[in-house]
Amino acid sequence: WCPTCKPIDIELTANAAKIPADLAIFRVNYNDTDTDAADKALAAKYGITYQHTFVQVDASGNEIAKWNGGGLDKIISSLK
Repeated sequence: WCPTCKPIDIELTANAAKIPADLAIFRVNYNDTDTDAADKALAAKYGITYQHTFVQVDASGNEIAKWNGGGLDKIISSLK
């Protein structure tokens, strides 16, 4: 995990009750040599090429919004 991703992982775990019930958060390792094919495909599908990137998708997998950085408050405030 990158140095910017570790803190958000800790924050999300510690504040799981604050995450809206209809929001699923997936963690994807996009460029490590140990990254599996499914993670690489998901990163490619949404154009994830930078650490600490968030992508909001609808139930059909269509991208709604994308942004870099921030914690849980930023995630929630950035949702469309």
